[in-house]
Amino acid sequence: MRSGPRLAARCNVDRPSLLIGCLFALLAGPSTAGAQTLESQLEATAARYAEARAQHLNLISPRNFGRAAEQLARAQQDHRQGGRIEEIRKKLLESNQALDRAEDLREIGEVIMRGTLAARERALAANAPDFAEERWGAAEKKAQEAGRKVEDGNQNDARTRASEAESLYGEAELQAVRNSVLGEARRLREGALAARADQRAPLTLARADTLLGRADASLRVDPSQPSEARELATRAADGYAHSTWVAMLADSVRRREVTTETVVRRHEAELIGITEALGLQANFARGSGPVAADVAAAILSLLEDRRQLERSLADREGEIRRLQASSDSLDLELARLGEREATVSAELRERERQEQTLREVQALFDEEEAEIILGVEQVTIRLLGLTFDSGSHKIRPDDYSLLTKVQQAIRAFSGARITVEGHTDSQGNDEFNQALSARRAIAVREYVLANMAISADRIRAVGYGESRPIARNDTAAGRARNRRIDVVLELSGAS
Repeated sequence: MRSGPRLAARCNVDRPSLLIGCLFALLAGPSTAGAQTLESQLEATAARYAEARAQHLNLISPRNFGRAAEQLARAQQDHRQGGRIEEIRKKLLESNQALDRAEDLREIGEVIMRGTLAARERALAANAPDFAEERWGAAEKKAQEAGRKVEDGNQNDARTRASEAESLYGEAELQAVRNSVLGEARRLREGALAARADQRAPLTLARADTLLGRADASLRVDPSQPSEARELATRAADGYAHSTWVAMLADSVRRREVTTETVVRRHEAELIGITEALGLQANFARGSGPVAADVAAAILSLLEDRRQLERSLADREGEIRRLQASSDSLDLELARLGEREATVSAELRERERQEQTLREVQALFDEEEAEIILGVEQVTIRLLGLTFDSGSHKIRPDDYSLLTKVQQAIRAFSGARITVEGHTDSQGNDEFNQALSARRAIAVREYVLANMAISADRIRAVGYGESRPIARNDTAAGRARNRRIDVVLELSGAS
């Protein structure tokens, strides 16, 4: 089955004269080619090309896909430069015909390369292009080879190369996970060794090494569940940074740049800051131990006060639930008086509650931070204020406060399913934009999961690359609007 818009109906003929006649009809002006304008034909072919990439036809039929891309790019360039309409239409026809040939191979290609394409998606989700660049490149090359064999009709060789590509994608995924999770800790370990922490802070370094070893072992057991390994690696990274600090301080003492007394007084000054915040008086006559004990006792007392407040809050919530249950009972009694009246009342209450929630969510964001778009059974939070460095998917600390507001909006719709959508402008390579948009969406999803107690299967991330613009890409302002993150809350079932 072929999908996507076509330039014109295909001519299935045997006689050359009829075929030539059909071609001229396709390339003729508006009087013979139909109502489509040249601009609409360009847009339709571009949309079909984007859909073909989303269906992985660039891998399943790389030669035909490449031909389609080449002719589409030439048609677009000729249109921008005011070229001849007949020549532009001819190039669009050739692009669509190449996509026809690619789509003819899609079904058999998907059968042969199903495992390869699934492995590729997993590797992309693990940021393999960033963290396993060499293996990712080898996998892409092998997948292209498999696609060319599909085009040649050599299914046996295509299956062989597809299997090899699947293995390479799996290796790239594992390496990407290991590098992303363990890379920072290993880098800090090198810095600690350069500071001679193995000699000057051996116990601190050894504890960090133990944590890093446990993180590595966790990934070896199950690389698909990196959360435990990431937590261990983070603790190891902190340990290596600590060992570097201790080593540098020990070196300063050794070279007599800092005296032991200076180190002790700095430590005491830090404790004084804590005791003052707790309303205590620090007395170091017997060293810092008694002061630390007083601080610990004060903190324990505060924690007990907090627990007491939480118990009181739980009691109040229980009373609220009891009152709510009583209210529900009264509602049921009223429902017996008239089913229709109760139904209408319930609908009105739900509508008012949802409208109130929507007003509260809209009030969370300034105009520069986000645009709230109301749809049918969904709310889209268009994060105008969330930006990334060029080519990067790392969230900047300046944007944490904006993402905190997003979390508040999610809490407001506690039952909503969430989709984080990544979008780019049309600048640069299509596939790079697709991967970059996915990585940015994944980064926002991971941030939300790390900072909220919600189920991972309730929120998903998807990258659309440049395929869903909301503004023109030929202006800087339009491209800026197209580079965006949309958080879509599906309200069906939300409470």
